Amino acid sequence: MRRSIVAASAAAFLFGLSACGGGSSSAEGSQTLTLAIVTPPTSFEPGAMAMGGPEDHYYQAVYDTLLALDAAGKPAANVATAWSYDPSNTRLSLTLREDVTFTDGTKLDAAAVKANLEHAKKGTGEAASALRAVDEVNVTDAAHAEIVLSAPDPSLVPSLARSAGYLASPKALGSPEIKTAPVGSGPYRLDKSRSTSGDAYVFTRNESYWNKSAYPYDQVDIKHLDNTTAAINGLRSGQILGVSAISKDIVQGAKQAGLTVATYDNGTIEGIFLWDRAGENTKALGDLRVRRAINHALDRETIVENVKGGLATPSAQIFAPTTSGYDKALDDAYPYDVAKAKRLMAEAGYASGFTLTVADFSPVYPDEQAAMTESLAAIGIKVKYTPITADQAVGSIIGGRWPINYFNLTSSNPWAFAQLTLDPKAAFNPFHVTDPKVTELLETIRTSDSAEQDAAYKRLNAHIVDQAWFAPWAFQQGAYALGKSVEVTTVPGVSVPPLSGFAPAA
Repeated sequence: MRRSIVAASAAAFLFGLSACGGGSSSAEGSQTLTLAIVTPPTSFEPGAMAMGGPEDHYYQAVYDTLLALDAAGKPAANVATAWSYDPSNTRLSLTLREDVTFTDGTKLDAAAVKANLEHAKKGTGEAASALRAVDEVNVTDAAHAEIVLSAPDPSLVPSLARSAGYLASPKALGSPEIKTAPVGSGPYRLDKSRSTSGDAYVFTRNESYWNKSAYPYDQVDIKHLDNTTAAINGLRSGQILGVSAISKDIVQGAKQAGLTVATYDNGTIEGIFLWDRAGENTKALGDLRVRRAINHALDRETIVENVKGGLATPSAQIFAPTTSGYDKALDDAYPYDVAKAKRLMAEAGYASGFTLTVADFSPVYPDEQAAMTESLAAIGIKVKYTPITADQAVGSIIGGRWPINYFNLTSSNPWAFAQLTLDPKAAFNPFHVTDPKVTELLETIRTSDSAEQDAAYKRLNAHIVDQAWFAPWAFQQGAYALGKSVEVTTVPGVSVPPLSGFAPAA
């Protein structure tokens, strides 16, 4: 595969450019952590969060989660200090801290937890997918709640350390104001008077926060910045102290400047996500031969070398190597073979190809989009790109506007990934594609013990690969670029290091 688009610094950034500013400390000696993120928050309404990712930092600043993730990526105590299932694994009992208060003065108790979980379940984002099995939430007393499930859910507990576990004041839930003025119990408060929606957000310390020692910075500034050159320059000057190194240009630029790039296993699969597997938007994608042809058109090793700078592992499967569903044999299920891909296209009746209309993600992922464009062009598939703004990207996917996209999602928790992408009601199954075998295997996983679950995950992975529901090209290695005055502790299986992982360099 030949690269035809140069580095992101030369691309047209249609999502808008934010200026760099700020520093690491003030005249009074207080310390400020300034981070850059490629997307602004769509909404501070927890139930409206489409997905976790780089934008987690916006929410982690203002909201507590029921549980946290430890250094190994396993659930740990946070607002909930203890949790346990009954023998049927359908009743999860939680014991809560009794010293937590929202910034509007409301007590964070079991009633507040019930209100948040029930509200999030009604949403359309990642949290709703994670809470699909929740039937009801019972309040035992102020410090104890019980989550009742319709069926066992293997990923509920870790999900409570992610977007499903964010807690907002019950008085603010559902109000128009919470979309731009979050009311949480987190380590910081959003300072609206010093923030610009869609551009820059200033968070000041919540002095009454119960766990202040975990957050050493007095202020956190987060800038929406999707320009690679500006990100690198900001790191060099110290105006930015951290940015997700989503492109090899940021990695290389940071290293050339003598800066640290923290790498970690984030369990993220990336490539071409074939949403329209039933051919509802684009008839050709309903043909299995076309989807397999797209997979064979991907030169995964070259993409990893040229596009990812080696920070990825080529693969055609969906479950990360750290999961029980991973099968090394599936990495090369679709060897690079353009001739075979063309034969499949011809057999399906598309020897001359066809045309797709897709969202333009080149402002943030220029080289990845170029790889997709060239791979598809090699088998006659032409792509027309529609400019969109950053805050429209995920919503337009979930809304079923596009037949395919370059995309990436964390698959380090296979059940959570399945609930987010494979279930007919999943947010990232926008055309609600059903498959009896997928349904059967999901039910087996839900109701079986560990050994049976592991075997079912492998069968599910193999079936999805065989049916070419996706055209992945690699598992990412997470990378986060840091300024000289900051250090970070990463957590495996998440897109970006948690906000609590940042601290002044020793």
